[in-house]
Formats: sequence, C-alpha cells, structure tokens
Amino acid sequence: MKKKFWLTFGVLVIVLIGLGFLRISSFKEKEQNVIAALQASQSPSSIRFFQVVSDSISFISLGIPAIFLITGLVKKNRDYAMKGLMILLSIALAGAISATIKRTVKEPRPYEVDSRITQWSVGGSNSFPSGHTAEVSAAALAFSLILFRTPVSIVLSLIWALLMMLSRIVLGVHNFTDILGGFMVGCLGLLIMHTIFKRYEKHKQKGSIDP
Repeated sequence: MKKKFWLTFGVLVIVLIGLGFLRISSFKEKEQNVIAALQASQSPSSIRFFQVVSDSISFISLGIPAIFLITGLVKKNRDYAMKGLMILLSIALAGAISATIKRTVKEPRPYEVDSRITQWSVGGSNSFPSGHTAEVSAAALAFSLILFRTPVSIVLSLIWALLMMLSRIVLGVHNFTDILGGFMVGCLGLLIMHTIFKRYEKHKQKGSIDP
C-alpha cells in the first residue's frame, strides 16, 4: 500500500512540476490563441451558461459531502459521516495546496496578459493551478470512486467536472495548463486524505481485534 501511494504521489507531483515549466514555454501563446478563439465564438446565452456552471461548484462539491456528513451524524451512520468528512477534507487540502502553489508561482490570469481575452468570471488570486478545478476534481473522483460508485454517478461526475473545467477556460480566467495543474492537485488532495482515512480505519480495526 505504501509503495502504491508513493508511486502515485510521485507521478502526480512530477506531472504538476512539468506543467509548471510548460506554462512558461511557447505553449502558453498557443493556449491564449485557443482561449481567444473560444471566446469569439460565444453568445450571451452560452456565456451565462458557463458562468452558472462556474458559480455552482461549491453548492455541489461541498454540499453533497456535507449532506452525507450531517446525515451520518444525525442517524449515527458512521460510514456516511466518515466518507462525507473525508471528501470535505480532501477538497480543503487540495485548496490549500493550490493556494500555496499560486502564491509561489504567481502566474497571471489569461486576461491580464492578452488583450483579446475578456474576464467573464471571478478570478481573484493567481492563475496556476486552477483552484476551481482542484476542488471539482477531488469531489468528482470521490463521488465516482468512493461515495456512490455507480456507472451513472461516474458519468454525471465526469460531465460535471469537464463542464466546470471548460467554463474556467471559456470565461477567460484560466489556461489549459492551469486546469491540468488543478486536476493534479485535486488528485493529490484526495489521494492523501483517502490514504490517511484508510490507515486510521485499519488501525482502529486492528485495535478492536487485539486482546
């Protein structure tokens, strides 16, 4: 288990570092060309649609695990409560990692460096990696693989996550590398928290068996 964890952790970190270097290459200009073209093809209704998608993230990513946590506490369902808490902590950790990298890298937003790109959504701090994507990735993966674990939940989570990621690009507040970086961070947050919770459960089970 430890070997698998560190292997996955290492791959995610290496990819994240690689994306950090890619953002300062000529690829960044190609990203901005695509974003400018995407924005030029939008209508007022499509812009509004992507704004609604972007603004709805916390209602879903935080709301669903919060419901499971509260339901678990009220009904004394430990499984619900632990899964809800783990997902919320995974999102919080992904957000903390994302914020730390943002403050370190200090990547400007696409609309700040390219006059063709318009800011159509809130973009507070720096650009790399995408905090929205980190949150939605941790949540969507958790919904699919831990919370619901059904084909329908996997498809719906995938569609929701991809729409969210696309919205941040179309709205002019993130590059493609920001989105990919946010995905890596979301995976890291979930990986770390899931491992901690699994070890806690194993330790507790072992303690209850020992005489």
